[in-house]
Amino acid sequence: MSKRDLKGFEFYGSATVGERGQISLPAEVRRKYGIGPGDKLLILGRGDLEFWGIMLVKAEVLSKLLEKFEKSIKEILDEK
Repeated sequence: MSKRDLKGFEFYGSATVGERGQISLPAEVRRKYGIGPGDKLLILGRGDLEFWGIMLVKAEVLSKLLEKFEKSIKEILDEK
């Protein structure tokens, strides 16, 4: 993987998975993305031969993004 493939990503450290499958997010990540106790995080994954991994997304952020997509799609369909 080249440096270009990692453009836009930031490294915040590491987390160790505990016996119960839990991890702790670094404080810097929680502060930067406004993640607090009780927040719902969605876990998205991708696993194929070339790229793999997981991504955490705040549920409210993904919901807002989907609302924007829906609005944009409706506007496009209304233009016809």
